[in-house]
Amino acid sequence: MNDTELEFEHLMLEISAQRWEMVERFLLSYFCFREGHVSKTGKPDWQIARERCPRSNSVTTTKHTELEPLVPLASIVGELKRHERDGELSRQSTQRIIDCLLHFAVISKAEKQCLKSLGLAESMPADWYRSLDKQPNARFIAANIVL
Repeated sequence: MNDTELEFEHLMLEISAQRWEMVERFLLSYFCFREGHVSKTGKPDWQIARERCPRSNSVTTTKHTELEPLVPLASIVGELKRHERDGELSRQSTQRIIDCLLHFAVISKAEKQCLKSLGLAESMPADWYRSLDKQPNARFIAANIVL
């Protein structure tokens, strides 16, 4: 079992026990392992992720930037909870939801502030939650952040 599969198993254990507050913690590690953002010792490395993730067009250097999830982690957990509540959460659907929604980008601090001022720092636009087509970049589009 590789590290990505192991992190997915951690996610599944937390979901099956409905320890939703812990799911975010494993999402972060899962992303790093899935994308290969790991240190020489095999640990998740956010600096490597910051260097390799897609960047906003306004970012020229990673010095004053934020590594931001396209979909806030709380919204991903919310999607998992919704599917679980509706009896639709299987291993396959969990994998699909996470792999479709869990992406990060490097944005400027000014863009992060723009998300905050639009009320999108920790949530997606309201219509995203009702949509069948969950576009991961919807809040970046709303804030005019171009990757």
